Amino acid sequence: MALNSLLLIGLLAAPLTYVLTKVNKKLGSYFTIFSTLFILIFLFGYMNDTGSIFNLISFGEFSLQLVTSNYGWYFSIIMVLTYFLVSFFNPFWVEKLINPASYNMLYVFSVVSTLGVFYAKDFLTLFIFWEMVVWSSLFIIPLGKSRKASVVYYTISTIGSFSMFFAIMYLYSMYQTFDISVISQNLINSPNTAIMAYFLIIIAGLAKLGIFPFHTWLPIAHGNAPHTFSPVLSGGLVKMGGFVALLASAVIPTSQIFSNHIKIIGVPYENYIVMVLGAISIVVGTLMAIKQEDAKRLIAYSTVANGGYILIGISLLDQSGFAGGMMHIFNHAMASAAMFLTIGAVAYRTGTTKMSELGGLIKKMPVTFAAYLIAIISMAGIPPMSGFASKWLIFQGLANKGLMFMAFAAFFGSIGSFMYVFRPLATVFLGQLSPKYNDVKEVPFLMQIPMLIMSLLTIYFGVMPSHMLTFISKIQSSLNITPITIEGSKIYSFSGMWDSVIVTLVFVIGFIIAALVFYTHKKAEPVDQMNTYTAGEFIYDPESYHYAKNYYAPFERLYKNHPSVEKFYDAIVLRINEFGHLIRSWFFSSNVSTGVFWISVIITIAFFWGDKL
Repeated sequence: MALNSLLLIGLLAAPLTYVLTKVNKKLGSYFTIFSTLFILIFLFGYMNDTGSIFNLISFGEFSLQLVTSNYGWYFSIIMVLTYFLVSFFNPFWVEKLINPASYNMLYVFSVVSTLGVFYAKDFLTLFIFWEMVVWSSLFIIPLGKSRKASVVYYTISTIGSFSMFFAIMYLYSMYQTFDISVISQNLINSPNTAIMAYFLIIIAGLAKLGIFPFHTWLPIAHGNAPHTFSPVLSGGLVKMGGFVALLASAVIPTSQIFSNHIKIIGVPYENYIVMVLGAISIVVGTLMAIKQEDAKRLIAYSTVANGGYILIGISLLDQSGFAGGMMHIFNHAMASAAMFLTIGAVAYRTGTTKMSELGGLIKKMPVTFAAYLIAIISMAGIPPMSGFASKWLIFQGLANKGLMFMAFAAFFGSIGSFMYVFRPLATVFLGQLSPKYNDVKEVPFLMQIPMLIMSLLTIYFGVMPSHMLTFISKIQSSLNITPITIEGSKIYSFSGMWDSVIVTLVFVIGFIIAALVFYTHKKAEPVDQMNTYTAGEFIYDPESYHYAKNYYAPFERLYKNHPSVEKFYDAIVLRINEFGHLIRSWFFSSNVSTGVFWISVIITIAFFWGDKL
């Protein structure tokens, strides 16, 4: 099927989903599974297609066109796969949504719109579909718990959208075209224009990817969005920011354009500034994730940190780091979406995502626990999961270039991720089961399917990362970047070689030894939540003694009084609010004399100076 036909059929499927949901809520939700699967199947046909052009619509001298590329396919397949797998949760949550018909329609609409972003041949097509994704997700977020979340999301998105729009209009005024490839070639000979275009375009990417200082929307939007949409936001939609970063850094060949500019440790200062923001995001996201009491907000802040890894990897534009950044897009999509799905599954059975209200669910929900365990091992970058492969390559790229500040931030984030991903593990699934959850059972099999598939993909590409890196090497070649060197299961970098199969075997042997020790030694005695040592005090409220509360209190005290960009934004909001009240008191007062006064002033100004205004 032609790509433009696939996109148009997908857009028509959105209102059909609305009608079906109105007829039957379950039917409409099942249709979201079917429609995303339909797109996914046909999208596979474009795996090796590059350079094919498809016309969407023409008006005057302008036209909206799509073009196939290997990097566009890579991003789109990850996005649609995430949407498809998450959609298995829709039939079970549809009854709890405020407006299920609108949710299902916007769900399909947003995934189809992302295709227009990833396959856009020109900036005009990219911007139109970019806004379609923003607006569809904007209306989905308040269908969860908070309308304020959508306001924060829209505010940050607007900063990115206006920045991108200004860049597009600026480039059109310079070159009289929206075509991305033509503009890229022109910018090679206009480095000063390229600097402005680079920063304006990449701001949109930073805002969507949740990079400091634009990261504040992630914990609010992800934490309050419907449980079925948080995995899409974190696993899928933020990757649009990664795509724009790729567009601004590699498709527009900044390594060539900025080659004669001032360099910091061998990196053009323009790219270095963006990488520093990525490094700060890793540190900020890690520290904030560690102190969260709500599991969804914790995962959202981990997305901030992982967005930093992706940004640094792509901005390196080298053999190892770039390949690691690209692979981390897939790894984080699977791991983060799986984590959100497991917490959503817990919320489906218990009604809460607060870790202090949970515990001991490992025996009640073993599949959910296993999926969460595999996801966090990948998120922490531990072999044999796929997250190790991408982080290892990013570390190699940083070490090769001698970027020690970025390397420190990357290692800090990797160590810190052990802490924050362990917190839900210990407080949600391990420990003591609250008596009120004695009757909790595993989620239905249909909800287990996406968690199982994501876990299998995470393991598969951890054991055989070369299967994905081979495709990424094609992307590198098409962007004039030296491709990663691969031989079977061996991956080469400047410092040596890593054989993923041998590493996996070592961990399997270690796991077997640990299992033998566990099963041949005396087990710990399980106790209920009321059976806790309290120095003679009787526990009347077991939840107040839950060990999830202040879990890392000693560590958190080390940065208790840290500077906060959130407080800075709150101060700006407060001043704008006060200014708004002041204006309203002047111009919209209930006092008639005030209204007459301002009308008289306006008429006087218009009478004497109207012709000069």
